[in-house]
Amino acid sequence: MRTLFAKPAAPVTSDAVIFNYQQPARARLVALGTGKKLWLVETFDPLHKVWVWQQETSDMEQAVDDARRLSLFPGVRVA
Repeated sequence: MRTLFAKPAAPVTSDAVIFNYQQPARARLVALGTGKKLWLVETFDPLHKVWVWQQETSDMEQAVDDARRLSLFPGVRVA
């Protein structure tokens, strides 16, 4: 019965790339409990001191490029 109420494993970050040009932005690889991995693209909100999700993808090159562009041009949204 104990396994019925077990807390699911938390996602684990293994790799991260951070850019800090005009605005801090990062791409990080998150391993989900199901065995899948996703790259999350996030920007830093200095007012609330939290990382804000912008996009997710399974393509590392796309995630790193999007994080770089978000850091260079903070007003631009990535597709």
